[in-house]
Amino acid sequence: MAETLEKSAQRIAAKGREALRERLREAFEEAAAAHADVLELDPERLEAMVERATDRADGLQWRRALATAATDELGIGLGEALEHPAVSRAQKLVGAPSYEEGLAAIAKGEPPPAGTGEPEPVAEETEPVDEQAPAGDGAEPEEADLEIAVPVVYVQGLPKLEGMGELELRFSEDGLQIIRMSDRSVPVTLAWGDVDDIAVQHRRGRLRRRRVAARLVLTIRGRGAEFEAGDVDPEDLTRRLSPVVKRVHAKT
Repeated sequence: MAETLEKSAQRIAAKGREALRERLREAFEEAAAAHADVLELDPERLEAMVERATDRADGLQWRRALATAATDELGIGLGEALEHPAVSRAQKLVGAPSYEEGLAAIAKGEPPPAGTGEPEPVAEETEPVDEQAPAGDGAEPEEADLEIAVPVVYVQGLPKLEGMGELELRFSEDGLQIIRMSDRSVPVTLAWGDVDDIAVQHRRGRLRRRRVAARLVLTIRGRGAEFEAGDVDPEDLTRRLSPVVKRVHAKT
């Protein structure tokens, strides 16, 4: 039971962190749009502001984001989620200020305590990629022949890809291209130096009869981006991406 709660808390922490960032990002974008005549935010400046605001978010803001994530993760209502043990644990995992202290401050007519720094990283159920594992037919491709394409659907982490439908991650000698399947346009092109890490996660639905799905997580310039890999078996995807992961880890 304790292990199940801990894993739920880790997933809630990861989803809640992204939910809070997205809520703050939308707030900044709305403010910039309302004052477009005097304020212009480029993407890098916007993301820097979002990160600072996330660091300074109070316990009430964090609890709302985590509880919202828990409604999907646990299948419960928002009111129940606010007090659920997994959400309380997730609040500690992300390093957020105390929810209870925030409520007490509000009751006294004082502002709730703000956060003071970067939240602690939260690990999900990630399948380690065996860099020695064979790819596809059992023979690891030579680096000169590196050419791997993975059909995916965007989940979170790269707002530029919102609403683009089916995508393809194409790894090659030059790096990574993210291709929009509908028109074969290339909204994102990355060099190998931009990719810090690649991991395959197993995502199982609530119903036992549902198969395990694969989620591909890329760390790009220190930021996570997640993609669902559809019906691809996670272990097969791990093997296919072995030479890609080796390339990422080998770069200086």
